[in-house]
Amino acid sequence: MDETMLLPMALVALTVAFIVTAFEMRFSLTPDSCPECPHCRERAAEEAAKQRELDRAYARSHGLDRDEDDDRRIG
Repeated sequence: MDETMLLPMALVALTVAFIVTAFEMRFSLTPDSCPECPHCRERAAEEAAKQRELDRAYARSHGLDRDEDDDRRIG
C-alpha cells in the first residue's frame, strides 16, 4: 500500500473507534436489571406504565377506539 491510502484508512478507523466508544460509554451508563430486586421491578413497572400511557395517547390522537383491533398489541 502506498502512503496516500494509509491516511484515509487511519482516519476511517479512528472515526469508527470514536463511534464504538461512544456507544459503549452510553450503554455503560444504563444500570443492569434483575428480576429479583424491588428497585428493578419498580423501574420495569414504571416503564410498562409509561408505555401503556403512550399507547393510549397514540390511540386517542389517531382515533382508535377500544373496540377496534389494534395491531400493536398482537404478539
